[in-house]
Parts: sequence; structure tokens; C-alpha cells
Amino acid sequence: MNRTAVSEPACGARARRAGCRALCVAALAVAIALGHASAVAQVAQAPQIGQESRDSVWVPTPERMIRRLLQMADTTAADVVVDLGSGDGRIPIYAARHFGARGIGVELEENLVRLSVESAQAQGVADRVRFVRQDLFEFDLSEATVVALYISPRVMTRLKPRLLALRPGTRIVSHFFTLDEWEPDETIRVEDRTGHLWVVPADVRGAWTLRTGEDTVRLAVQQERQRLAIRATRDGREVPVIGVRLRGTEINFTSFDADGSVRHYRGRVEGARMAGESGAQGDVPVGWSAVRD
Repeated sequence: MNRTAVSEPACGARARRAGCRALCVAALAVAIALGHASAVAQVAQAPQIGQESRDSVWVPTPERMIRRLLQMADTTAADVVVDLGSGDGRIPIYAARHFGARGIGVELEENLVRLSVESAQAQGVADRVRFVRQDLFEFDLSEATVVALYISPRVMTRLKPRLLALRPGTRIVSHFFTLDEWEPDETIRVEDRTGHLWVVPADVRGAWTLRTGEDTVRLAVQQERQRLAIRATRDGREVPVIGVRLRGTEINFTSFDADGSVRHYRGRVEGARMAGESGAQGDVPVGWSAVRD
């Protein structure tokens, strides 16, 4: 009787409390599930070959090609290797691990940036490599000494003016694609793939006065990227200049002394000045310099 008298209100209260506990347990389960899903979402996913981004399609550069491209660019620990469209970050990471260089990857896809950061940490080079989520056309390239590319021909064409404007001597390497009429300084083949190197040329256009000891020669230089045509005169008479080669800031050419002896010139360009050594056959090399008129 007493049990019957109290059963109706007590059962209702208990049911409500039980219902609250059930709701709390369910809510906790949902929260845990959502937290797990969020954690999974934060794990960077490896890209799929052919995955499209705004400007290109992701296709990885093989490790052997990466090594040869960086070797062709004479990469050292003093270099800053910038990979435009860095994908999973393999080129900057390889440059840091095997050449001691600093690496910067520029990539628009957030997942790929995250994957690259994780990979750099796993391979022990996080202190030498960083990744930036940014449009490659907007990234500041002033720090770069080596620029790596594996991007579409359309993007290469759009980048070309920026690349030509980089500091003379900056090396640019590309897997497969070229820079239109800007001829590579070197081309290699690796496993039926091609790689290319360009070295940003110094500006040597114009009139120069070249002095070698007591000898003075006037030079008129025409330039189209790294290709030069030099017309030289001594005392108003034309002097042949052959074998002209410009690679970044390094210049080499051959001309002739007043007595007809062959003289080879090699030197470096520093703004409005060139200087180096020259040698005639059998003679001790002597210094030379030239200033832009």
C-alpha cells in the first residue's frame, strides 16, 4: 500500500532522470564522434596523381630527376631553393636533406601544405624547410637562388617575365616544360624525361671600354637573354670577337691582340663593370677590366 501510494510520482521522476541521463550519454557519444571526425579531417591526405588545383594538375617529380635538377643547378648549402607549386614538398625537402640547402615550398592547396609540413618534420628537416600557402604569382622571389618548377606551359609563360627579372646568376630548373623562346643553358634526360636549366643573365647591353694592360678595345654589345653579339674596335679598326658565352654573371669570349695573337677572356659581370683574367698562348695570364660607357 505504501508502495502503491508513492509509486506514481516517483516513477515519473525516475523516468525523467533516466531520460536525462540517456540524453547526456547520447550527447557525449555524438561529441566524441564529432571530435574523432575532426581529428581525422586534420590528418593530411596524400594527393592523387592527376589531382587538379587552380593552375595545374598534380604529378610528382621522380627522386632521380630531383637529384639531377639540383645537381645541374650546382645547389649547395648556401642556396635557397624555392619550389613554385610544391605539391607534397618533395623538392624543398630533398634539397635540404641531400644538399644542405634551405627550402621553401609555395603551394595553394591547404592539404598539400599540411602534408609537406608533416613530411619535413618526419624527415628531420623542419628547421631548414618552410611551406607557404600562397598563389605562386604573388610570392616574393627575392630570396631565391634556385627556383624549381614543374608546372603547365601556360603558367611557365606567365612566370617568364618575373623569372628574367630575378637577380643575375639565379638558377631556374624545370621538369619537362620550357620557357618558350628563352633557350635553356642545359638540358638533361632522366628515365625518358627531360629537365632544363636556365641561369638568369646579367644585363651587358651597350658600349664598353675594355682594357688589358696597355691595350684598349671598344665593345658594342647586343643581347637577347643569354645570347650576345659583340662588335669590337681597336683604334677604329674592327677586331673579331668569337666564342662569346654568358652564363649568369660569368662571361667568356675570345679576341685578338694588336699583333694578331689569340687572347681568351674569362670574367664576371658586376653591374656596370666586368673583370677577370685573359691569356694569350704561351703567356702568363693578365687581368682585364671593362666599364660601361
